[in-house]
Amino acid sequence: MRTVRHNAYIQSRKRRARYIAFAGFAILTSSLWIALNPKMILPAYAAMFLGFVLFNMGMQQVGKWSRNPRNDQLLDAQMSKLGDRYTLIHYPTIGKHKAEHVLVYPGGMLVLTAREIDGTIENVGGRWRKKGGGFRRLFGFSGPQLGNPNMDTEEALAEVENYLKENQIEVDVEGIIVFLHPMVELEIENPDYPVLHGEEVPGFVISLPADPSFTTAERERLVSLLSAGEEVQQETPQTRRRPVKRRAA
Repeated sequence: MRTVRHNAYIQSRKRRARYIAFAGFAILTSSLWIALNPKMILPAYAAMFLGFVLFNMGMQQVGKWSRNPRNDQLLDAQMSKLGDRYTLIHYPTIGKHKAEHVLVYPGGMLVLTAREIDGTIENVGGRWRKKGGGFRRLFGFSGPQLGNPNMDTEEALAEVENYLKENQIEVDVEGIIVFLHPMVELEIENPDYPVLHGEEVPGFVISLPADPSFTTAERERLVSLLSAGEEVQQETPQTRRRPVKRRAA
């Protein structure tokens, strides 16, 4: 499998996350000084709340973008054995937005919504819930969040479909939701999109039908469009050479 990674975007998100976390910490600590004035108790509480929210938002993003391995690297590892007809592109520009992970394959495009979260995840249709007590949720506030994977997938699919239409490319577009943490347990009922563990993704991708009308040239054109940008890293798997056996003289 070939991979394309937009490193400039990753670096910008790292910087943004650090700035938000630092701003939150600064506001949070300033609330202590504000509280020294008895007449400023309400502004102090407001600053404390704002600082707490900003700091935790920043730490969530710091964890997402500075974690090693990141979600994009985990997906690379899970899908590394796919052939060179498959190209996984991380954080491409889709119109005015950024998609997180898209796969160009012989049948079209696959949008991957990734989560790296542990514990028991329950999904019924479009509703998601992480099971666990209040203390677990409180201490996990700065860590990876579940959010609404369905909504993220729907938005990404809409953006990809509009992008393909603008570039006059007609291919099928599918979406899946992938949970990458090895300690996650999934309780899924009537999902709107396929919900998979990371190790299940390669088998799912291989099972997708090919589209004979989606030629190699069109795939390469689409990959080229999605690879545009600064500091783009492209990796192509190296084919192993079989050893040559020599006859004894």
